[in-house]
Amino acid sequence: MAEHFAKQGKEYADSRPSYPPQLFQFIASKTPSHDLAWDVATGTGQAAKSLSTLYKNVIATDASEKQLEFATKLPNVRYQHTPSTMSMTELEQMVSPQGTIDLVTIAQALHWLDLSTFYKQVNWVLKKPNGVLAIWCYTSPRVNDAVGALHDKLYSFDAKPYWDSRRELLEDNYRNIDFPFDPVEGVDHTGPFEFEAETVMDLDDFLNYIRSRSAYQSSKNKGVELLTDDVIEKFKLAWGEDGKKIAKFQVYLRIGRVRDA
Repeated sequence: MAEHFAKQGKEYADSRPSYPPQLFQFIASKTPSHDLAWDVATGTGQAAKSLSTLYKNVIATDASEKQLEFATKLPNVRYQHTPSTMSMTELEQMVSPQGTIDLVTIAQALHWLDLSTFYKQVNWVLKKPNGVLAIWCYTSPRVNDAVGALHDKLYSFDAKPYWDSRRELLEDNYRNIDFPFDPVEGVDHTGPFEFEAETVMDLDDFLNYIRSRSAYQSSKNKGVELLTDDVIEKFKLAWGEDGKKIAKFQVYLRIGRVRDA
C-alpha cells in the first residue's frame, strides 16, 4: 500500500475530502468511553483530525512516511509509521496493549489490508465487550453532469489497467465485504450507513484529486500520463466559467462491535 501513495502525499493532503461531522458523531455515540482511538492507514490524517475532537487521545498509523509528513500535527494525536504488516509484538509496541482501545477506524483503505490478520489485531486491541470498529469508503466527487461523464470515462476505462485488483472491494461500497462484527447499540445491522460530504473545489483541486489516486501513480510509473493536455482541456470546457464548485462525495460506513466471547 505504501508504495502506491509515496509520491503524492501533498496532492493527497490538499485534495482528499474532509469527512462530515455527522459521521464522527454517529461513530462516537456508539463507544461508551472516549479515551483512545486508533486510525489505521491514516494517510495525511483527515480522519485523525476529526477523531481528536471526540477522543482524549488518537493513535494514527500509516505505512507511508511521506503521507505522514503532511498530516496535521495535534497535541492529542500520535502519528506512527508502521510496517505494512505488523506482528502482534509490534502491534503492542507501536500501537497499544491488548484491550485498551475504544475505537478502531480505517477510511478508504481496508481493501489494501489482509482482512483476517487485520481483524485478529482489531479484536486484540479493542476493549471488551464494547470496542468498536468503523470502516468507510467514499465515492468520487460529483460537481456536474459534464465533468462527471469525463471523470467516469477516465476512472472506468482509461485508468482501469492501472487500478490494483484489491480496489474491487470498493466498487459495491463495502456492502459485501467480510465484516465479522456485531451491530452496535441502537441499530440492527452493520451497514453500510450513508453520509454525504461536501467540499469546495476549483478545477485544479479536482485534477489534483485525480493525481492523488493510486492508479494515477501506477500509470506514471509506467510512463503513461492519464491527464494529457487534451484531457485537461476537455475538463476545462466541462467545468465552465465558475472557478469554484461544490463537490459532493457519498460516504458509506460499516460499523460493528467486538463479538462476545
